[in-house]
Amino acid sequence: MPAIANIRRERFARHYIKTGIAARAYLAAGFQPTTRRCLDVNASRLLRHAEIKSRIAELRRQMTYKTKISLESLLNDLAEDRQLARSLGQASAAIQATQTAAKLVGLMVERKESGAPGDFASLGTVDEIVAKVRSELGEQAALLLQGALDKPEPESDAQADIPAPSSDVLN
Repeated sequence: MPAIANIRRERFARHYIKTGIAARAYLAAGFQPTTRRCLDVNASRLLRHAEIKSRIAELRRQMTYKTKISLESLLNDLAEDRQLARSLGQASAAIQATQTAAKLVGLMVERKESGAPGDFASLGTVDEIVAKVRSELGEQAALLLQGALDKPEPESDAQADIPAPSSDVLN
């Protein structure tokens, strides 16, 4: 795709590629919003514009081709780094390379909790929890939670007290 005919839109796309921040790209492109809200709304609107979306994608493809960086090359570099770290006896560096590779391919996901400590302490019963989910996430989420809670637990036996070895360490 050739450059966008509208010079400010082209500048917006190029600055967005550099910074990754739509508001900064909007200002750098020469647009002059009247308020901060106007800045955020208009920058977001430009990001959703089909012409700009395809131009940003094209610029990213050009950057990838120019720098020859791909998922495969990153994984190869991490594998080499891991081998080097292991040969030098640096286990923590080898583990870090493994974890980074796992994140790149989606085997390891960073998860964050929402809510402050004690936010859910007041929810004592299952019904109260389901009601809270229903009010915040909707009926379908509440039904899914209720269905998961209604499943019978497997009978415990002597082996259940011994934890099974974890094969999904990366999850």
